[in-house]
Amino acid sequence: MVLSGLFFAVLWAQPSAPPAAACTEPPADLATWLPDGASSAIGLDVDAFAKTAIGRALLPALRADLQLAEALEIIDDCGLRLERTYALALARDPGDGRAVIVQGRGLGEDETLACLADELRARADGQAPWTRSASTCGDVLEFGDGSRAWIVNPFTLVWARGDTFIAQTDALIAGARAPALPPSLATELARVDRSEQLWLAAALSSEDRRALPEAWSREATSVTLSANFDDGLLARMSFGAADIASLATLRELVIAGLIGLAERLDSYGIEHELRERARVGIVDGFVGAELSLDAGEIDDIRERVGERIIGRGPI
Repeated sequence: MVLSGLFFAVLWAQPSAPPAAACTEPPADLATWLPDGASSAIGLDVDAFAKTAIGRALLPALRADLQLAEALEIIDDCGLRLERTYALALARDPGDGRAVIVQGRGLGEDETLACLADELRARADGQAPWTRSASTCGDVLEFGDGSRAWIVNPFTLVWARGDTFIAQTDALIAGARAPALPPSLATELARVDRSEQLWLAAALSSEDRRALPEAWSREATSVTLSANFDDGLLARMSFGAADIASLATLRELVIAGLIGLAERLDSYGIEHELRERARVGIVDGFVGAELSLDAGEIDDIRERVGERIIGRGPI
């Protein structure tokens, strides 16, 4: 009895193997699935945006772009619809790192993926678009350029390119890495309302800044945007700078930009209250700005600007 008791006591004292990590389920906030190292990120609630007047006008207009039109034709042929996409999040780093999270009805189903593979193969002289392999948490599609896509569930796909982004995404989906906002964008993401239909957060690299107008490139170090289109347009922006003097300069640049926009609307004969509604100030170490246009003003812009640009009515 004593020996048997000691035997079981020894077994009980042995360290047990850690439990296997559970596969990660898609979060409500897709930004927590973006990889660290991202320097910019964009989120779009496609489902909510598609129900707005601007969304109903813009999404069909995307078919006018020849490259987009071909892609949309492919997804149409496979029973997908752009309007049935739920949500989208994208991220990039200053190098080759790219990540996309997309959720849509039927997107990850076997039948849909087989159809997409057939359509793409037909356009690539019979070359398979990807190689599919099984993993612990869903199948993985490996592309010829080294990028990968993870089939998380029947309505969620995650795509990544670049060694760092791929490794982080693989660990996340396998449950070895906890969902969290990327530390590389922590400051910018803290300034943006990700519950809105569209949001953007970017820490501007030197290359990004070179693409800006000269005055902006000298001062701006980061930018964020959140926008809601339910009743026209409500946009909130923020701009970061390296010091107080640069913040003051940025504030003047933002004010000048809003004045210029108001004057441009005036030149088109559009009645608006942009000047009365716009707000600009320095808050918590960044320049904050808000502008709004109601549904009637947006409709007037579409009609009058469309006539000026293409001479045939609303855009």
